[in-house]
Amino acid sequence: MELVAVRAARALDFHRRLRERAGDWPFKLERFSFSGVPSLGEGDVPFLSPLTVISGPNGVGKTTLLRAIWASANPTNAVSTAITAQKLQGGKASLSFQFHGEAKKSEVTFARGTVQGGTDLGVEVLHLDSASEVAEQQKLFCAFSTIEDLINGVGSKSLEGKILAKINYLARRDYRSVQLYEVEDGNGGAIPFFEVAFGDDRYDSRTMGAGELAIFFLWWSIERASENAMVLVEEPEVYLSPASQAALCNFLVESAVEKHLIFVVTSHSAEIISSLSDENLVFIFRRQQGIKVVDGPPPPALLETIGIAPSVDIIVFVEDDAAATFCGQLLERFKPSLARRVEISPRSGDGNIIAALRSVGDQFRAIKFVGLFDGDARARIPADVEASSVLLPGDKPIEIIFRELVEADPAALTNAIGSQNLEVILFGLQGRDHHDWYEGLCQQLGLTKAQLFPTLLQIWMRHEENATLASATVDALAKFAP
Repeated sequence: MELVAVRAARALDFHRRLRERAGDWPFKLERFSFSGVPSLGEGDVPFLSPLTVISGPNGVGKTTLLRAIWASANPTNAVSTAITAQKLQGGKASLSFQFHGEAKKSEVTFARGTVQGGTDLGVEVLHLDSASEVAEQQKLFCAFSTIEDLINGVGSKSLEGKILAKINYLARRDYRSVQLYEVEDGNGGAIPFFEVAFGDDRYDSRTMGAGELAIFFLWWSIERASENAMVLVEEPEVYLSPASQAALCNFLVESAVEKHLIFVVTSHSAEIISSLSDENLVFIFRRQQGIKVVDGPPPPALLETIGIAPSVDIIVFVEDDAAATFCGQLLERFKPSLARRVEISPRSGDGNIIAALRSVGDQFRAIKFVGLFDGDARARIPADVEASSVLLPGDKPIEIIFRELVEADPAALTNAIGSQNLEVILFGLQGRDHHDWYEGLCQQLGLTKAQLFPTLLQIWMRHEENATLASATVDALAKFAP
């Protein structure tokens, strides 16, 4: 248990350093732009972190996009593979980057599987496709009748201490020993061959499971990468268990920080994506003209296509149904992914919110409880629940805010819903309290409360100061996310 806690703390520290020290990398990717590339169309991919994961459902174009980036960074190696050449039959691309503070671009033209142009990035460029690579390696290894013929005098390296611990963490195994041989691949390069001892068993790369071999290959390739290298990784989750996928994500972050590596990864792994921050993620979807990069955090509908359905881990207590609708609308507008993690519970008054917060206290760690009070309750929030409290925008209940909004500018609502009798309706609703006023307005307009609310919210949000207040409320709620 202590080792798990230490690893978790270490992973959090590296994630923090990746966010806070991104400016320290000598080599930085800035942007990849493309046009006329078959199946991609025209688009622009920003790089906001040294580690970027490009995600989206199967068939959306992740592989083609990564191969186009590879061809822009290292044209010769990229088009030497048949798949890359086949995918890049036309179009143009530009990779913007900085190296030691100097801004540069590598501009290329794709034509029938060839690449024209390009600028030397000044760093090593690696492309890792473990799904195909490990199958080819294992096929090569099994062609030798004995291990001696395969190794052919190549010396071994014993992986011990921290290195062995890291491999065990990635593979979720407890190997007693691991021997590494770097053998010739037949093309003038080297590939890794491993012998392992696990329990009473001893075996090697020829009979390893695909997941084991993939982990070993990815670890070896990234460990050998030079400082400041650009590493393109194609769907590393293939063959890996969810636990190994999460561990691999932490390993990528750690390697990026320790060696100033730049990673661009394609993935639809929920374990990898959920481990990263918004600045690490680029989501794409397909439309008729080609792919489209999602601006900002992806909507839940897109996350669901890759199997990410967040569970509820925040309970928000509100004063009434109107406040519940207000909260839900704000979350959907500003942070839809957070909206799926929040359950909103009306409590019939601020006194009941306070009682609910006191009853749950701090006894739950996996679920957070928050009191979301109307803006006029600020002075009534006791000190003992203040740390678990947030205020809705404004200094009044939302029905009063909407009432004042409509009565001050009836034309705005008239234009939005097309009613010709709004002034008469408002005259007839005079003297009612704010709850009855809102209910009466809905009834007279022939709309439900849920139907009218988004229209009034949209009118209210047209005022910049209101939008700023609303965004601040959502940001305050987001801080409670576990």
